[in-house]
Amino acid sequence: MDIITLLLLVAITWIGLRFNMAWLSVISGLLLVAYAFGTRTETKPVSQGGKPKIRPIIVKRRYEGPASIYPSQMKIKVNPMWNTKDWWENALGAAGTFGGLIAQGFQPKGR
Repeated sequence: MDIITLLLLVAITWIGLRFNMAWLSVISGLLLVAYAFGTRTETKPVSQGGKPKIRPIIVKRRYEGPASIYPSQMKIKVNPMWNTKDWWENALGAAGTFGGLIAQGFQPKGR
């Protein structure tokens, strides 16, 4: 049983009784009784036999296919001016860049 939880429930029940809040004392009292009867202090029994059994995975067929699905050399053509953003995303980006330049006094970030 956790002593902190038990003390908290007892304190809430006491506050309910002390300040004439019957609903608080009834609810916390029920929670206290449920907690007292619901908690278990005994530990679970350890399984007999010691170590767990580990069974290996046995593959009965060989892989028949290419060693790699990727070619030895790859060529990728990229258009540096390619942009998939909408017009409003580009406008917001430009406005953010301009606002950043104004905030920095028109000095680039690298200096």
